[in-house]
Amino acid sequence: MSTIRLVSWNDDVARVRARQLTGMGFSVDASSLLGRGGVIGHFRDAAPDAVVLDLDRLPSHGREVGVVLRGSKSTRHLPLIFAGGDPEKVERIRIELPDAVFTSWDNIGDAVGHALAHPVAAPIKPTPHMERWSGASVSRKLDIKQQTQTAVLGGFDGFSGGFDGFKEMLGDLPEGAALVKRFTPETRLALYLVRSARELTNAFEHAVARLPKDASLWIIHPKRTKTMSVDFNQNDVRELGLARGFVDYKVCAVNSEWSGLKFARRKK
Repeated sequence: MSTIRLVSWNDDVARVRARQLTGMGFSVDASSLLGRGGVIGHFRDAAPDAVVLDLDRLPSHGREVGVVLRGSKSTRHLPLIFAGGDPEKVERIRIELPDAVFTSWDNIGDAVGHALAHPVAAPIKPTPHMERWSGASVSRKLDIKQQTQTAVLGGFDGFSGGFDGFKEMLGDLPEGAALVKRFTPETRLALYLVRSARELTNAFEHAVARLPKDASLWIIHPKRTKTMSVDFNQNDVRELGLARGFVDYKVCAVNSEWSGLKFARRKK
């Protein structure tokens, strides 16, 4: 019996899809990936025969998992099957991972069977999203636009020179772009710097209350390094954002010590 690792971002949906696959004769692990420290280590230890990624909800998450798996020698060989999803978003993922299998949920059984019977001999290794912006200014990486207002909040003691040091790191701003230190009705983008789990919680609570409806939010946080101790990780950022009604859709390496995760309010 082949073992399938099902990745879905809704526990109720995951149970339904797991029953569907189990009924086709597969052994299925549909446990949540949220809260797990290392995706590569999890898949390496679980050693599934194939990975099914649900694109009906949070397709950017499914894409990210696929890119991460193909980026590691220990998991690159795993057959990837993407199921469901909006056609336009699916096509973008197909361009990045052209040798994965894409299917509807109605045809999931045949798709998994095909992927297992025809493993890819030399899987394509996609370029990690952070590397695609190599050489770009930080302001461009963070999507600061012309003639727009960006709120920059949180503590800046992690940057030499404080707020001025952070502003210098952003590089040249687009024409007409303005930085302010608070949310206003004109805010279209927010950069929130956090250094602890407590600051992370406060940042999301502040954003829930004050971030304009159509604005986007970057949570900028320290990377875990040998010289920097942090009491949370990027999975914690994602989980807390989801719990507060936000959906993450972009990741960015701000510099060697700081990373960012971009959120928008979840559409109802």
